[in-house]
Amino acid sequence: MARRATWRWFAPLVLLALLVAIVPRVVAAAPNERCFDATGYCVAGDILRFWQQNGGLPVFGLPLTPLQSEVVEGRMVQVQWFERHRLELHEAQPWPYRVQLGRLGADSLARSGRDPGAEAPAPPQAACRSFPETGRQLCGEFLRAGRASGVELDGRRGTSEAESLALFGLPLTEAQPEMLADGQVYLVQWFERARMELHPELPAQHRVLLGLLGAELGPRAAAPPVRRFDPPTRIAIPAIAMDRPLIPTGLDAQHVPIVPKHDVAWYEHSATPGQGENVVLWGHVLRFTEAPHIPAPFARVKELRPGARITITGRSGATYRYVVERQVWARPDEVAYILPQGREVLTLVSCIGDRVIQNGEVVEMTHRLITTAAPEG
Repeated sequence: MARRATWRWFAPLVLLALLVAIVPRVVAAAPNERCFDATGYCVAGDILRFWQQNGGLPVFGLPLTPLQSEVVEGRMVQVQWFERHRLELHEAQPWPYRVQLGRLGADSLARSGRDPGAEAPAPPQAACRSFPETGRQLCGEFLRAGRASGVELDGRRGTSEAESLALFGLPLTEAQPEMLADGQVYLVQWFERARMELHPELPAQHRVLLGLLGAELGPRAAAPPVRRFDPPTRIAIPAIAMDRPLIPTGLDAQHVPIVPKHDVAWYEHSATPGQGENVVLWGHVLRFTEAPHIPAPFARVKELRPGARITITGRSGATYRYVVERQVWARPDEVAYILPQGREVLTLVSCIGDRVIQNGEVVEMTHRLITTAAPEG
């Protein structure tokens, strides 16, 4: 990166941290299975298919249990708990009704002793959607959020009301201020299957988040988590005469990436090699003025061409070989390159473009150079 890089371009990660718990590390998995080192549990089969097709992490969150048998409304059902939902497997049903969502909103209200039916309805308002089944209204940003998301049922573009109801259920309360588990007061509205929360500090398109009802209900896992990963410790790129150790780094208190001055960093919230997901590395491209004799670790990354080979060594001593696919210039606000990609990929993040100079020093560069490499063979 730049000599005095502030990494302001990663500011959107503050939002991403709230939405997806900061790029969960995906651990080694069998075909049709996706495992997360953040919790140690895997998602597979029809549950994985449903999870992927209907929103993934932002909608359901991470798995908190394996697929396990539980009694739900008097019947034994195969269920898997996630941070925001409980997915129930009904194998006798045809797709897309084979996987259904638990009524966690109703369960959470009942556990707290709250009877939403006893609460007075709000006066009718224009531009709201009324639900006579519960006597509640859906308005404003909650209405827009409800209409924007749902469970895919008909294979058509867009979200029908039936698909929205399949994800959220009927509204059980009016939108009203409530103190949540973090001690802060938010405008929230409860539904049969979810709780919508308005977070005014976030950008307008992401202000409505789903509550972590699955985590709050504290499900009991039938099996302990399994965590398997091999953190990368060294990188070698013969084409640019690089052979350096890797330093694990994460985010600071403001959710801004920590970039070591003279080393290549492995982003420890990304995957590790061999896990079938995105392994993210970053480093500076310019020397620091106080240490001009120390070369910048990624100074020559821009010289890489498709076909160049990269070897990563893991803590176990195993080696993982990748072949450069491409390099692209990204704007500072384009952070999708460091998120899960649904496949094994090595991503190198560095800086390129015009230099931003303040007080005679380079403090930033206009673009990010994103180098991606796929596993060899």
